[in-house]
Amino acid sequence: MKILIVNTLYYPDKIGGAEVSTQLLAEGLVRAGMDVCVACATGTGNDSVTEFNGVKVYRLRSANLYWPHAPKKRSRVARFIWHAIDVVNVVMSRKLREIIAREKPDIIHTSNLACLSVDVWRAARAAGVPIVHTARDYYLMCPATTMFSDVEPCKRQCGSCALYSAPKKAASTRVQVAVGVSRFVLQKHLNSGYFPEATRTAVINNCYVPSQDAVTHMKPRYQGGPVRLGVLGRVARDKGSEVVLEQLAADNTLDWTLVFGGKGDPDYIDGLKRKFDDPRVQFLGHVKPEDFLRSIDILIVPSIWHEPFGRVIVEAYSYGLPVVGANRGGIPEVIEPRSNLVFDMERPHTLIEKIREAIELLKEPSVHDRLRKHADTFSPDSMVNAYLDVYRSALGNAIKRTVEPVTPAIAPKARMD
Repeated sequence: MKILIVNTLYYPDKIGGAEVSTQLLAEGLVRAGMDVCVACATGTGNDSVTEFNGVKVYRLRSANLYWPHAPKKRSRVARFIWHAIDVVNVVMSRKLREIIAREKPDIIHTSNLACLSVDVWRAARAAGVPIVHTARDYYLMCPATTMFSDVEPCKRQCGSCALYSAPKKAASTRVQVAVGVSRFVLQKHLNSGYFPEATRTAVINNCYVPSQDAVTHMKPRYQGGPVRLGVLGRVARDKGSEVVLEQLAADNTLDWTLVFGGKGDPDYIDGLKRKFDDPRVQFLGHVKPEDFLRSIDILIVPSIWHEPFGRVIVEAYSYGLPVVGANRGGIPEVIEPRSNLVFDMERPHTLIEKIREAIELLKEPSVHDRLRKHADTFSPDSMVNAYLDVYRSALGNAIKRTVEPVTPAIAPKARMD
């Protein structure tokens, strides 16, 4: 089977977990005997073709007003023009059509499509190639990809986002199999009318490969005293930084220290330091995750916005750390079921209750091994096998349609695995 993966970025360019998971998937498919090539965008140089770990990589020079991943602020007008071009980027679409014609893939698997354009779906359909799409964020529904406004996640698309995304929603009718990295993010798209012609839907979580440090590091048992709490990632309002500080400041029953590992807007962080002037709180800035996770007892993931997945949770589990997470987005789906350490963001005081439960959990002799085993369920092999099943399903349906065309009136409904 020959698979063309289309994603905004690919190794060594990466921003977050999407790029990591895409690389692990591509290389895992190669190990499984598949012929794999990747098409991605780049902001420098010219179009090029390279090979890395058995994966042929097409790097396509972005054809838009600017490269969005450069650390530079853009005017509102410039951003509007960029997004208008990005909806149907005819230059990038032509480049992708040429790759499809050259490679003749059996399956085209798309995920993040910023800088590349959803027009790749039209090119794939014209070539008669089945399309599998993975929703890793809210790019198809919101230009900011987050569906977050001011202090709360958007309950539905606002008027401007609906107008902006209308061509993307229309284009999504060409997707044969729709996948979400969590049930939440998939259902969000389905409820909003995306992928109406999909013959199958599936939830395939992102995967994680534990570092050698996590494999060899043995977490010592909690011996009492101040519990060391940590928040790892960007320090920002939508990440719930203030929620943690407010609830700990209001409670006088717990003995704790708190560290934030991650960067953020300097003015915002300075404001937090002034508002919550407490010697038990530290802002460390950029940290190495392995050093940070070795230094704490409990990780808190207090996101206000609807995180599509929550990769840092699995990373913490690989170190045997309990994780207390908010009931937002895909976070509850990743939290280890037996611990059930999910607090209600609508009732933020429940964070303290869940921290208490986590402290009790730390006293169990087998807890660290149990949490490590949960992390193992998010393995690359599990993800690769799940996608191979989806690809075969897409190919089978494509062959069936060719032999026995299905009329819209009796088209099979999408099913969610």
